[in-house]
This record gives sequence, C-alpha cells and structure tokens, in this order.
Amino acid sequence: MIGLLVFLGCMYIPLAQCMDSKMIENRDINLCVLKKDHSQTFWNYLIDQSNKLDKKRAQRLANALKTQVDLQKYLRSLQDHYLQLLGPFPSKTPLKPQIKGEVIGDGFRVQKVLFESWPNHHVPALIYLPDLDPIQHGPWPGILFACGHSNNGKAYISYQKSCALLAQNGFVVLSYDPISQGERIQLLEASRHGTTTHTLLNIGARLVGRSIVWYQAWDGIRALDYLTSRSEIDKNQSIGMTGTSGGGTQTTFLMALDDRIGPAAPSCYTMQRTSKFRGRSGPADGCQHLPFEGQYGIDHIDYTLMHGPKPTATLAATKDFFEIDSTRETIQDAVAVYQKLDQKERFHFFEANAKHGMGSEHRQEVVRWFRQWFYKDSGQVSEPMNLSTFSEAEIQVTNTGQVSTDFSHQVNIADLNLEEAKRLAEFRTAFWQNHSLEECLNKIRNLIGLPFKIGTVEAKSIDVIEWENRTLEKLVLKSPGNILIPALLFRNRTKHDHNGQSIIYIHHQGKHVEANKEIEELLENSRLVLAIDVRGIGEIRDEGSNTKYHSHDHRVNTVSMHIGRSLFGQRVEDILTAIKYLRLQIIDKEIKSNPSSIHLVGIETMTPLVLHAAVLDDGPNTVELRRPVVSSWVNDVVAKPLRKEMAGMVVPGALTVYDLPDLVNLLGDRLTSTLPHIN
Repeated sequence: MIGLLVFLGCMYIPLAQCMDSKMIENRDINLCVLKKDHSQTFWNYLIDQSNKLDKKRAQRLANALKTQVDLQKYLRSLQDHYLQLLGPFPSKTPLKPQIKGEVIGDGFRVQKVLFESWPNHHVPALIYLPDLDPIQHGPWPGILFACGHSNNGKAYISYQKSCALLAQNGFVVLSYDPISQGERIQLLEASRHGTTTHTLLNIGARLVGRSIVWYQAWDGIRALDYLTSRSEIDKNQSIGMTGTSGGGTQTTFLMALDDRIGPAAPSCYTMQRTSKFRGRSGPADGCQHLPFEGQYGIDHIDYTLMHGPKPTATLAATKDFFEIDSTRETIQDAVAVYQKLDQKERFHFFEANAKHGMGSEHRQEVVRWFRQWFYKDSGQVSEPMNLSTFSEAEIQVTNTGQVSTDFSHQVNIADLNLEEAKRLAEFRTAFWQNHSLEECLNKIRNLIGLPFKIGTVEAKSIDVIEWENRTLEKLVLKSPGNILIPALLFRNRTKHDHNGQSIIYIHHQGKHVEANKEIEELLENSRLVLAIDVRGIGEIRDEGSNTKYHSHDHRVNTVSMHIGRSLFGQRVEDILTAIKYLRLQIIDKEIKSNPSSIHLVGIETMTPLVLHAAVLDDGPNTVELRRPVVSSWVNDVVAKPLRKEMAGMVVPGALTVYDLPDLVNLLGDRLTSTLPHIN
C-alpha cells in the first residue's frame, strides 16, 4: 500500500493542475512532476526566443548603417519581407460612394459618406472640409485619419476634434469607422466589439492566409482611393496620415505600404515588440500584429524606416500604458536611419505629459507637423476652446446606425473569410493531386513551423511509484533548444506480451486529469500509457491572456507567431518528441523482436495536434480522437468566428494547402475513431 505521497516541491502549483489522482483502490498519488511553479516557463522561453531575434535584427541594422547603399538595400529587403508577410490584395472594385448628409461646424463642414471597400461591404466615413472663408478656396492637402479602438469609431470626441482642427487649418480629412467599431460592427452577437472582435475574426483570417492587419490595410487603400478622387484635394501633393492607438498602428502599417502617403504622424503605439509583449498590456489584439514579423527581422519601428525618408513624426505619451522608455529606445533606430540618409529633419519625436490617446497636445502637434510639410509653416498651433463636435446621432451615416442592418446583402469580414476558405477548396484539391506525399507533408511542416528532424530526446526520471500490477514513473523529456515536457509513464506489469499496445495520451487540461478514468481504462489493455503536458498545458500552463481575447492561449500564440513558430506547431513537436522517446528508449529496447506501433489518443482541443503528429511521424501510428471540438478548420473555425479558445487552433495559411479532413484521408484505417459533426 502506498498511501498518501507528499511531493513537497509542488506546493506552489494549483492542485487542479497536477493532483487529480485517486487511482486504483482509492490510493492518493501526487502526479506533479516538476518541483516548482513552471507557469512562466513557456512564456519565458518565447520571450527569450524573441529577444534572440531582436539581437539579430539589431546587428543587421548596424551593418546596414555603414553606408547609404547598404542601408537602402536593407530597407528594400524589409519592404519585400513586409509585402510577403502581408500577402497580395484583390483587384479593386467600384467604391460606389454616397453622400448621406452634411453638418456645419465652426470653420469647417462635415459630409457623411458611405463607400464599399469590397462589394456589399460598406464603410461609413466622415469627410471634413475647410470653410470657404477665411481659408482660400481649395484645393487643399488631404489627410487620412485612422481611428483607434473606440466603440463609437469616428464619432469619438477626441477624433472629431483632431479632424476638426485639421480642417480649420486647411486640410481635407477623411475619417472612417474601423472594422467592428462605430457603425461597422461585424459580429452583432459578440459580447464585446473592437479588440475582441478583431481577435476572433483574425483566427479565421489567418487560416486563409490573411489577417486583420491585411483587411485594415485594404480599408486604408480604398479610403485613399476615395479621398484622392475628391475635387477638393490638391492632386499635386501627397496624402498625410495620422491616428492614435490602434489608429497609430494602422498608420504605421499603411504608410509603409502605400506610396501615396507622404508626411505621417502615428500616435501612442510605437514601441519595441518584445517590450510590448512583456509590458503591462502584453500582446495586443488581432489588428496589431502580423505573424512572423520577428522571424523576418521586422520590429514595429521598421514600418517607419520603410516609410523613410518621408517625413514622419512619432508621438508618445509619458503616462501611457505603452511604456514610454520602450518608445524612446526604439525611435533611436529611426533617428539613426534618417540621419544616415541625410534627412534627419524629416523624423520627429514628440512626447506629451499625458495619458494614452489623441489629447490636445497631440492634436496640436499633428496639425503643426502637417502644416510644416504641406504649407511650409512651422508655427505653433493652438486649439480653440470652442472647437465644434457633434453628437453620434448628428454624424450618423447609416439609417439604422449599423451597416449590417441597413443593407440586407451586407457582407462582413467573417463572410469574406469563409468565402475565401471555400474558394481555396479547389487549390487544396489541386495541391494534393499535383504533389507527391513527401512534398505535401514537407509543406505542412513548413506551415506549422516544425523542424524536419526531432533532436535527441533527453529523459530524466524524477520518481517511480509501484503498487500491485502498476508502475508510475514521473519523467521530464527535453530535446535540444526546447523547453521541458513533464510526463507520466504508466505501466501495466501484467502485459508482458510483445504485442501489447503502447499509448501516448494528450489531454487538453493536462496529463493528470483522467489518470483514474481514461488512462486507467487504456492501461487495462495496454503495456503502457505515456501522458504528457504539451507546452502551455498542465504543469506548464501559461498564466494566460486578458479575458477580452476569449482565449487563454492568446498571448503565447501571439509571441509564437512573432518568432515564426506557431503554438500549434510547437505542440505537435512536443508530441513527436514523446513518440521518439517512446519508440527509441522504451519500445526498441524492451521489445526488440516486435517493435509495436504507437497509439495516439487526443482529447478535445488536442485532437488536431495528434492528427498532425500521426501523419508527420514516419512510424505506423494509429490515432484515436476523443470528443473533438474541431473536425474541419473551414466548418468549425472559419464558419464559427464567435467560438472561444481557438487561438491554439491557428496555422497561418493552412487552408491554402489543406484542411483537417485531408489528414484524416491520409490516415485511412489507422484512424480508429470517427470525427463526429461539431455543433
């Protein structure tokens, strides 16, 4: 009899993570493997990887700064990488602009505008026009204003004031509702819009090879198309662009993409990416990060460098939740680049002793900056005390307050994602028909960021517990360059025959959860069961993200994407590591005469992982998928954008090549359970 085993080093780990263990004849067994809290282990590993990429980027930039020729070559390579990560855009379709009304302010007027960035996808906007008196009749320079994360979008008071002040100073300004803000809510049923909806929609977008960054960039391109079509715009000048917070991010992404943008002034976001990850606010939502930026040596300030040497002012706030020290540090790269290009006066850094947002100091500085470059006027700008603003009702563009209820055939971003997923079906079919199996599998490996070879697996035995006909060994597995994998090896000592099955068990809550239920049942008819915690699960479960992102894995997945290794792919690698350990160190050594296959069992969100592992491993593995929550990325993820806890399901661009049923087809009768329809 064993009685109660006390594992003193495990006290800091929540009991729910490693103590579900009333096994066999009511014996209480502590299933913790690790001796201390490891909830930050995976997170620290990712930050370390991101830091290493930052150092490589810094060295490349330092080398490029040696000569102007080297620097120009370096900046072109950044631009090429950015375009590659962003992906191609569709052909432009008619904007079909409509003027829906007008309101009059003090020194300006505002037209309410509606245009289509896609067919049947309407964008509500406001265009601010200077009064004819006292400002000379146009044409005037144009400014594109990108709204940050306000629920009411373009109607947000500080955004209204920014646009009004610009108009009073001789600019035509277009302000438009971003995706899922203002009159452009995409998922009406969502509990929260803005950052939450951006993140949810981004999951489906990434699967089809797009992103919310891509969609917002397209909005910006089409907004520029409309703005430059206006007769009031001075066609001999470029377009200025500004925005704060999420609007500052949109500004940086678009100014590096569209040559029509000249002077720019992003506000309250620019900071070093890794610092942002580990800062107070952590990784941001789906509209603020492109996958693989870090892998390709792109930091956020690099979008400013790509825009250079065009005039760019970076605005920051000392009381922002985006750490000012990080902003001060990262803008030094821009200072160095502009100086090397002999254009140091074209980069400007301004910080206000203010909180996050487009406050009065930022508004005045933005106008001053644009007047400096468009009107050759460097004088200070003072915001009037009585600057006109309007109620949401006064500047409402749509009849009902939402494009989704105004238009019966309105297409939202979720629809566009699903439309693209279905369109790609023929490409997926052609891919499997026109490539060898090896080529197909290699492509999948590349997509999920999986190494072609699993390194030597080290295994450390922590403890061995025996009772009657059972043995439990606590293990830590590790392959070179990776984090540790806590594991429990259950043995059935009555199964001595060479045909006894060897099982790897992956539970979405951790290796310990079903020790006295599913694992015990599997062990009845098997030689052994190896249960592991893939990274971010069980004893190495990350602390998780803000609940507004609707996925515990959001922050680790965001950083994983940044470094070029999806969370999904890393977890598959952990399973393949376990397979290699089991095959080489257990099966081959103990039953040399008959190396049996390995049976993989995946539970709920782990089912797509074990499906991939079985296909990508070269052994004759069999697979059992229990209670799967995703059977098809198209039908169960893209078509259902409101589902929670889907961040770990993302493989960017997967649906350009394959869907999960394609892997099921490869397994054939090696799949011992069917995939039921997911409700």
